Amino acid sequence: MTIRTCILLFGCLAGCLLGVDARANIVLGGTRIIYPQGEREVTIALSNKGSAPALVQSWMDDGAAHSTPENSSAPFLIMPPITRIEAQASQTLRILFNGTPLPTTRESLFWLNVLEIPPVSAEAREKNNLLLAIQSRIKVFYRPASVSGSLHEAAESLKWAWVKDGAQWQLRCTNTSPFYVSFAQLSTLKAGQTLVNGDGTQMVEPGGEIIFKLTPAAHSIAGLKEGQVRFEYINDYGALKQVDALVQ
Repeated sequence: MTIRTCILLFGCLAGCLLGVDARANIVLGGTRIIYPQGEREVTIALSNKGSAPALVQSWMDDGAAHSTPENSSAPFLIMPPITRIEAQASQTLRILFNGTPLPTTRESLFWLNVLEIPPVSAEAREKNNLLLAIQSRIKVFYRPASVSGSLHEAAESLKWAWVKDGAQWQLRCTNTSPFYVSFAQLSTLKAGQTLVNGDGTQMVEPGGEIIFKLTPAAHSIAGLKEGQVRFEYINDYGALKQVDALVQ
């Protein structure tokens, strides 16, 4: 899940995205959503952990990080698209697929955006003010009914190979499965040196590949063997699962 701060003028519901971290009062009931083909709808809970009401606008996009409700493109409807959530209260967000044809042999990836707009007092409205609003984005995976296997099986079936970049070793990961696989930590042992992923969280798409840039670790990893990669992937429930694999 990603969180951004938006600067909004009064009366606007979507503004310029800035790379500023902030704490959101609106908390989503998950870090990802799986939408199985054939489901009428899926839901996610929004909870207001703050001490004041908040206005929330939600929409879907197909990967455009700076999308707005007006220019986003995704085959889903959000109900309600705009809602007020009282302090310490919750609201269920309904996501409905509109039936647009999507690939049937692999997952499709979309994003749910939840924009939290703080309340404005009557006194503040009489002054020139800017509002800081918090936008959260989480992944939504549309999973066709024809896709067989599981995400865990997909993680275990990933293919790993050494890649040399000058004097530095890197790892190429190839995904032959129909699932998206999202990574957290990654470690490997090459020529007696422990190497870790220096790029942070990454994701490999179905039928795709990515290169992990490796940097020396500050300490060794217990139980890690030469030529082995140990990684954590994020499962359907947002939990981290560890897998050990051999590098070819």
